[in-house]
Amino acid sequence: MINLQSSRFDLESITETIKSKIQHCYLNRYIDRPVIDHNKLFILSSILNETILSEKVKKKYLVTVMLVQIALDTHDLVPETNKRHEHKGSKETKQLTVLAGDYYSGLYYFLLSEIDDFKMIKKLAATIKEINEYKMQLYYREPNSLDDAISLVKQIESALMVRVAEFVQETRIGAIASDWLLVGRLKDEIAIAKEAGSSTIVDIGKDLLQDKNDISIIQKLESIIETKQSQLKIKIEQATLDPYVKENMGSIFRHRSTTKTSIVEEG
Repeated sequence: MINLQSSRFDLESITETIKSKIQHCYLNRYIDRPVIDHNKLFILSSILNETILSEKVKKKYLVTVMLVQIALDTHDLVPETNKRHEHKGSKETKQLTVLAGDYYSGLYYFLLSEIDDFKMIKKLAATIKEINEYKMQLYYREPNSLDDAISLVKQIESALMVRVAEFVQETRIGAIASDWLLVGRLKDEIAIAKEAGSSTIVDIGKDLLQDKNDISIIQKLESIIETKQSQLKIKIEQATLDPYVKENMGSIFRHRSTTKTSIVEEG
């Protein structure tokens, strides 16, 4: 589990700031509450901690980039298809979910405009486009193999963090983050499949491998995780990273908790 008390950033405080930015009473009444991916928040804060940016700018980047992530995650909550006889309430909820994602997107543009950071706005806009293209390829079953699908998942999970790392010229953590976030996502997908009977990656694996056996697909994913973890462990050990960062990244080998935690409480 990620320790939210960072060596330079109080991530609990950052979480509260994000929470205050996205609080919207009407939306919260009708759609699932927004969530924050604490693993990505940790990665992003670790990247920014290694830069010479001012504390004000670092905090602004943390909040705005996580708003982008929340917007992307919120749009993912919209069902892929529309049913002809869909209940009116379901349609309204779906429409509100789309609008909520747009609302959160607008917030980060506003925050970045306050510090006249048009280069970062351009970088984030390009990354959002890139991630959405990866999602389209994945969800419309364009990959020809499970490995291709896993590669797309890796891009979807890590592109935002990696592009920000490139932007602030801190690539050491960014290079490791992509595999670290992939392992975490695959572990979550397996946990969801075991609990709910299906998950996005398991369902895609069934289509690609023409194998309807959940256990078989999960075993293949577990084998991929084992290989990735072995490679990742070596990378983390050899990297010149802050001991605090190494310790927290190493925690993924010991256990995996839910990465996304609600940040809007019941009102």
